[in-house]
Amino acid sequence: MKRAKKNGSFSFQAKVRKNGVNVSQTFATLKEAKEFITLTDSKILKGESVSALKAKKITLGEIFQDYIEGGPSMPLIKKQRLAKITQEIGNVPLANFKTKGFQDYINFKLAQEIPDQKTKKKETKGFDGNRTTNTDGEVVKKTYKSSTIRKFYYDIRTALKWHSKINDYHFDSKPFDDVDPPPSWENPRTRRLEDGELDRLVQACDQLYVNAEASKCLIQFLTFSAFRIGETMLIRWKDIKLNEKKPEESYIFIPKAHQKTANKKGAEDRYASMRPELFHLIKNQMMKWKKSDEDLIFPFWAGPHYFYTRFRIICKNAKSKNLTLHDLRHEGCSWFFENSTLSDIEISKITGHIELDTLKRYANLRPHKVGAKLWASLEK
Repeated sequence: MKRAKKNGSFSFQAKVRKNGVNVSQTFATLKEAKEFITLTDSKILKGESVSALKAKKITLGEIFQDYIEGGPSMPLIKKQRLAKITQEIGNVPLANFKTKGFQDYINFKLAQEIPDQKTKKKETKGFDGNRTTNTDGEVVKKTYKSSTIRKFYYDIRTALKWHSKINDYHFDSKPFDDVDPPPSWENPRTRRLEDGELDRLVQACDQLYVNAEASKCLIQFLTFSAFRIGETMLIRWKDIKLNEKKPEESYIFIPKAHQKTANKKGAEDRYASMRPELFHLIKNQMMKWKKSDEDLIFPFWAGPHYFYTRFRIICKNAKSKNLTLHDLRHEGCSWFFENSTLSDIEISKITGHIELDTLKRYANLRPHKVGAKLWASLEK
């Protein structure tokens, strides 16, 4: 169909209605319109989807918005990441989403400095924000971790794949086949608590204005249990089984759905045994908070991210450098290797590690224990 524009030029609308297919598109020339009709007819005869012809014109931002509004339920933080991605590359048409541009975007994000919050007015005493000290002793802004940009990578991939499935067109995986996702971590951390450092962290909680006792208990709980903080904050009193007559039979139930690895092969519900320090911490210091079996054992913060900020302040007050909450889990795992005769499988049932290769980095903690067991067996 030929159409006249106000400026005197013409456009050509091509329409195809056949076998239940109803598509149309406007072109600047008659030749392009005829080519569209020919190509569409060919696709219909071959049984191929013709939605892709229309989908190629849509922008990434429109796809991300469709995914947020019509896709599966997702946490707020993922929606915020998609909103950030939309700000940065939302104007790119799907047809222009190619390997080079995607690689350039990932490289840009890996080198990008973490910006200050827009609402930030002044530096907070005792809190470094997104700052770190470089090798020259200068305070500089931090850049995003590769594990963070890895989430951006998979957010984009998941949204595009969902949109192609919903709208019945072929998902172009080439950019993702050609561009490797950033690693989960550059180098596994090996930070251990120094002698007396746990006590310093606990004492530093006294400088907090609110939830000082709860903060003390959470830090010790994470260290003694070797749990992830996310699953810890979902534990309810009904999940804790204390046996005061036989404390060695006590355990904490961690349902599969609450674990970070819930969607991975081999994930299962955990019945995590307790080391003595954890048993006594719960029994003597935490039970006083219990009001109902359905209550969370740590209801004092809305989620892990709130305590991440709190922990950085605690570390500042305790004069602990380069320490993260995940290092407490690392410390807890190390304790099981150094002070118990549990097998790797048995330890993984407590800590929730699915890939035993992850536990291999703890193997160097065991030589003296193996030697002690060997000598003890010979002396009998």
